[in-house]
Amino acid sequence: MTSTKETAFIYCRVSTEKQDTERQLRELTQFAKDNKLNVVKVYEETLSGTKSLVGRRLLLNAVAEHKPKYFIIHDYSRFSRNVKTALMMKDEIHDLGICIWSMQTNMKSLDNDGTPNAIANMVFTQLLSVYEMENETKRQHIKSGLANARAKGVTLGRPFGSTEDKLAKYPRIVKTIIEQEELRSKGAAYLSVRKTAMFVKRPASLIISLRKEMKEQGLIRSESAGSAKLIQANFQ
Repeated sequence: MTSTKETAFIYCRVSTEKQDTERQLRELTQFAKDNKLNVVKVYEETLSGTKSLVGRRLLLNAVAEHKPKYFIIHDYSRFSRNVKTALMMKDEIHDLGICIWSMQTNMKSLDNDGTPNAIANMVFTQLLSVYEMENETKRQHIKSGLANARAKGVTLGRPFGSTEDKLAKYPRIVKTIIEQEELRSKGAAYLSVRKTAMFVKRPASLIISLRKEMKEQGLIRSESAGSAKLIQANFQ
């Protein structure tokens, strides 16, 4: 017997190879089940939310091939972090008669008659504008932090004679360590080395090694009292 369930295309995206789509996929699969949707395609990719028009075209081609009732996403930031690109993609998906359904807001981009839902699409655009602004702010903070480091004579990148630049290899973990050190310097709750390792799903030995190299390069500093203080407050 042919299923009468409405069909869904699950889309999961992460920005770097060091992340995975497991959580998004698990929650979206449950979301589809709860809403009695028949999943016809799961599309997972590692792609920056602001880059690769080729990657976006491949996604849209896959959507057109399967022609589901709904294109379901975990949140709008997974769809894209560039407003112009996101609006273009949304319009192309709508032209196929497919409704974008966000688990984040539980809002559908099309009404039952196939016309755009004005409120849902306003929220879509506003949230994407926020994500785009966050990206730009983050880039400016990193640029400022690197400039401050160079001004203080800090040598960035791989130490002389080293065969591997661990800080460049694990940017997400470095960022996490800096965030936790900032919390620690403010006297707020922070993740220990062991808990940081659990959070990023890496061995504690790697966290210790990264912290050692970060101290050598002056990105974090241990004080005599045992607390750590960020010297690169803008490096976020």
